Amino acid sequence: MNLPLNCALLCASGAAYDIDPATGQYTPDPIFSRAVAYSSGPTAITADNINACLVGQSAVGIIVAFRGTLPPKSPYSWRDWLQDLFVEPVSYSGLPGMVHSGFLEALNSILPQVITATNSLNPSPTNPVYVTCHSKGGGMAPLAAYLMQQSSNIPIKQVVTFAAPKSGDGGFQTGYQSVFKNHIRYENYGDLVPLLPPADEFIGLLAKAVGYIPDIGPDLSKLISEAAGWDYTPVGAELFIESAANHYQINTNEPPMEQVFDFTWNLAQNIGDWETALGNAHALGCGYGYMSGTCPTSVCNGE
Repeated sequence: MNLPLNCALLCASGAAYDIDPATGQYTPDPIFSRAVAYSSGPTAITADNINACLVGQSAVGIIVAFRGTLPPKSPYSWRDWLQDLFVEPVSYSGLPGMVHSGFLEALNSILPQVITATNSLNPSPTNPVYVTCHSKGGGMAPLAAYLMQQSSNIPIKQVVTFAAPKSGDGGFQTGYQSVFKNHIRYENYGDLVPLLPPADEFIGLLAKAVGYIPDIGPDLSKLISEAAGWDYTPVGAELFIESAANHYQINTNEPPMEQVFDFTWNLAQNIGDWETALGNAHALGCGYGYMSGTCPTSVCNGE
C-alpha cells in the first residue's frame, strides 16, 4: 500500500498499540500494521508495562513510534492519567529549556533500547528516520528526537505527532525548533490532550469548562489552575482537524483560543456522556478525526 507519509506515520503510531502491555510482545493488527507494511518484524521495546515504542523498517524509512497511554477503563483511570500530565517542568542535561519530568522519565526507561534498535537498521540519507506517536507518546517524541539526534548522532528526518500533549516550556520550544524546523503537530477538534498542560492565558477558561465534568471535574479544574506559570508550549506546525459537511478538513490557522472554545463546545454538547465525547475526539482509529483527516479511506476499507 503506497500511503502518504503522514498517514504511514499515523498507522505506525497505531501499530505501537499492538504491543501487549503485559508481555511486551508485538502482534500485528489488520489495519495499522498492514498499512505500514514493515519489511520485517519491527522491534518492540517496553518498560514498566506502560512505556513502549515500536521501531521498524518501512518503505518510507525507519519509523520510531512511541505508544500512547492505554485506554482508560473508568473515571478514576481518567483522573489518574490526567494527573500525570500536570507536573512542573524540570531542566535536564542535553535538552534545552525545561521539560515535563513525567514524559522524560518514561522516555529514559526505554531510550537506550530505542537508540540501539534504530541504529541496527542503518539510518542514512537514503534510509531516513521518522519519529512519531499518539497521545502520551507525543509528549515523549520531541524529547526523544532531540536526544537521539543531538546526543547520539542519529539523523532525524522529521517528527510528526498526533494528539500530543506539551513536552516543555518556551525555552524548550525555542531550542527544539531551532533543530527541528519541519515538525508537524496534528490536533483534532474537541481533543483536550493537546491543550495540556494549558497555557496561562487559557487556564481560567479551561478550568471552568472541565469543572462541569462528572466525577473528575473538580479535581481536573484544580490541576489546571495549579499549572499557572509553568509556560508549557507546543512545538511544531499545527494541522488542526475539523469536521465540516460530513467530511474532515485540515485548518492550518486555528487560533489557540478557538481550540479551547471547540473543546468547551464539544464537552457542553456531550456532558451526559463526556467519556465517549473526549475519547472519540482523542481516538486514533478508523472513523475518528485523526485517521479520517490524515489517511485515505482505503486504509480502513482494507484496500
